[in-house]
Amino acid sequence: MNEKVEIGSVVSILYKGGVAGEEPMDDRSSGDPLTIMIGNMQLPRGIEEALIGMEIGDEKQLEIPFEKGYGPYQEKLASWYPRPMIKNGYKYKVNDVLFHVHPEDGHRQPAFITDATDDELKIDFNHPFAGKDLSYWVKVVNIIK
Repeated sequence: MNEKVEIGSVVSILYKGGVAGEEPMDDRSSGDPLTIMIGNMQLPRGIEEALIGMEIGDEKQLEIPFEKGYGPYQEKLASWYPRPMIKNGYKYKVNDVLFHVHPEDGHRQPAFITDATDDELKIDFNHPFAGKDLSYWVKVVNIIK
Protein backbone atom coordinates (compact mmCIF):
# COMPACT_ATOMS: atom_id res chain seq x y z
CA MET A 1 0.00 0.00 0.00
CA ASN A 2 1.35 3.41 -0.98
CA GLU A 3 1.88 6.08 1.61
CA LYS A 4 -0.72 8.87 1.56
CA VAL A 5 -0.40 12.51 2.55
CA GLU A 6 -1.99 13.25 5.91
CA ILE A 7 -1.88 16.02 8.50
CA GLY A 8 1.66 16.10 9.88
CA SER A 9 3.20 14.64 6.71
CA VAL A 10 6.19 16.43 5.27
CA VAL A 11 5.67 16.53 1.51
CA SER A 12 7.53 17.81 -1.51
CA ILE A 13 5.32 19.22 -4.24
CA LEU A 14 5.50 20.88 -7.62
CA TYR A 15 2.80 23.43 -8.41
CA LYS A 16 1.67 26.15 -10.77
CA GLY A 17 -1.21 28.57 -10.48
CA GLY A 18 -2.59 31.84 -9.26
CA VAL A 19 -5.82 33.78 -9.62
CA ALA A 20 -8.49 31.79 -11.48
CA GLY A 21 -8.91 32.98 -15.07
CA GLU A 22 -5.54 34.77 -15.16
CA GLU A 23 -2.07 33.69 -16.28
CA PRO A 24 -0.37 31.64 -13.53
CA MET A 25 1.89 33.89 -11.46
CA ASP A 26 3.13 31.29 -9.01
CA ASP A 27 5.19 28.67 -10.84
CA ARG A 28 7.24 25.94 -9.24
CA SER A 29 6.30 23.28 -11.75
CA SER A 30 9.90 22.31 -12.48
CA GLY A 31 13.19 22.37 -10.63
CA ASP A 32 13.41 21.89 -6.88
CA PRO A 33 10.03 21.08 -5.33
CA LEU A 34 8.64 22.94 -2.33
CA THR A 35 8.80 20.92 0.90
CA ILE A 36 6.19 21.69 3.57
CA MET A 37 4.53 20.10 6.59
CA ILE A 38 0.80 19.59 6.10
CA GLY A 39 -1.15 21.33 8.84
CA ASN A 40 1.32 24.19 9.39
CA MET A 41 -0.68 26.35 6.95
CA GLN A 42 2.34 27.24 4.85
CA LEU A 43 0.01 27.09 1.86
CA PRO A 44 -3.61 28.22 1.54
CA ARG A 45 -6.00 25.88 3.36
CA GLY A 46 -7.64 24.73 0.11
CA ILE A 47 -4.34 23.49 -1.29
CA GLU A 48 -3.36 21.70 1.93
CA GLU A 49 -6.79 20.05 2.15
CA ALA A 50 -6.54 18.87 -1.47
CA LEU A 51 -3.13 17.28 -0.82
CA ILE A 52 -4.51 15.06 1.97
CA GLY A 53 -4.95 11.52 0.66
CA MET A 54 -2.70 12.00 -2.37
CA GLU A 55 0.22 9.63 -3.04
CA ILE A 56 3.64 10.15 -4.61
CA GLY A 57 3.14 10.84 -8.31
CA ASP A 58 -0.48 11.97 -7.93
CA GLU A 59 -1.38 15.31 -9.47
CA LYS A 60 -4.54 17.41 -9.39
CA GLN A 61 -6.01 20.55 -10.86
CA LEU A 62 -7.55 22.60 -8.02
CA GLU A 63 -10.19 25.31 -8.07
CA ILE A 64 -10.05 27.04 -4.70
CA PRO A 65 -12.64 29.57 -3.51
CA PHE A 66 -11.14 32.68 -1.90
CA GLU A 67 -12.44 31.57 1.51
CA LYS A 68 -9.99 28.64 1.37
CA GLY A 69 -7.31 30.67 -0.40
CA TYR A 70 -6.14 33.98 1.01
CA GLY A 71 -9.49 34.96 2.51
CA PRO A 72 -11.71 37.92 1.74
CA TYR A 73 -10.29 41.31 0.84
CA GLN A 74 -10.48 43.50 3.95
CA GLU A 75 -10.82 47.24 3.35
CA LYS A 76 -9.57 47.94 6.90
CA LEU A 77 -6.15 46.56 5.90
CA ALA A 78 -5.67 49.31 3.31
CA SER A 79 -5.15 52.85 4.61
CA TRP A 80 -3.65 56.20 3.68
CA TYR A 81 -0.46 57.27 5.48
CA PRO A 82 1.43 60.58 5.30
CA ARG A 83 4.68 60.03 3.40
CA PRO A 84 6.80 61.48 6.27
CA MET A 85 5.48 58.73 8.60
CA ILE A 86 7.01 56.06 6.37
CA LYS A 87 10.78 55.57 6.30
CA ASN A 88 11.90 56.80 2.85
CA GLY A 89 8.23 57.59 2.18
CA TYR A 90 8.96 59.97 -0.65
CA LYS A 91 10.74 57.34 -2.73
CA TYR A 92 7.73 54.97 -2.97
CA LYS A 93 5.36 54.81 -5.92
CA VAL A 94 2.32 52.73 -6.88
CA ASN A 95 3.06 48.96 -7.12
CA ASP A 96 6.12 49.17 -4.85
CA VAL A 97 6.35 46.71 -1.98
CA LEU A 98 7.57 47.58 1.49
CA PHE A 99 7.91 45.39 4.56
CA HIS A 100 6.43 46.03 7.98
CA VAL A 101 8.19 44.29 10.87
CA HIS A 102 5.69 43.15 13.50
CA PRO A 103 6.89 44.61 16.84
CA GLU A 104 5.92 41.55 18.91
CA ASP A 105 7.30 38.63 16.90
CA GLY A 106 9.62 40.28 14.35
CA HIS A 107 7.63 38.74 11.45
CA ARG A 108 8.16 40.64 8.18
CA GLN A 109 4.88 41.32 6.41
CA PRO A 110 4.78 42.66 2.87
CA ALA A 111 2.59 45.67 2.15
CA PHE A 112 1.75 47.05 -1.26
CA ILE A 113 1.54 50.66 -2.38
CA THR A 114 -1.79 50.76 -4.23
CA ASP A 115 -2.23 54.52 -4.63
CA ALA A 116 -0.19 57.64 -3.99
CA THR A 117 -0.36 61.41 -3.92
CA ASP A 118 2.45 63.91 -3.41
CA ASP A 119 1.80 63.80 0.34
CA GLU A 120 0.33 60.35 1.08
CA LEU A 121 0.62 56.65 0.28
CA LYS A 122 -2.16 54.10 0.32
CA ILE A 123 -0.61 51.00 1.85
CA ASP A 124 -2.44 47.67 1.54
CA PHE A 125 -1.61 44.79 3.89
CA ASN A 126 -3.98 42.35 2.14
CA HIS A 127 -2.38 39.48 0.23
CA PRO A 128 -2.52 40.29 -3.52
CA PHE A 129 -4.77 37.22 -4.01
CA ALA A 130 -7.18 38.15 -1.15
CA GLY A 131 -10.80 38.04 -2.28
CA LYS A 132 -9.92 36.10 -5.43
CA ASP A 133 -10.59 32.47 -6.34
CA LEU A 134 -7.48 30.46 -7.18
CA SER A 135 -6.62 27.81 -9.75
CA TYR A 136 -3.60 25.56 -9.10
CA TRP A 137 -2.06 22.39 -10.46
CA VAL A 138 -0.18 20.36 -7.80
CA LYS A 139 1.89 17.18 -7.94
CA VAL A 140 3.18 15.19 -4.97
CA VAL A 141 6.87 14.40 -5.59
CA ASN A 142 7.76 12.89 -2.21
CA ILE A 143 6.29 12.11 1.20
CA ILE A 144 8.69 12.24 4.11
CA LYS A 145 7.16 11.12 7.41
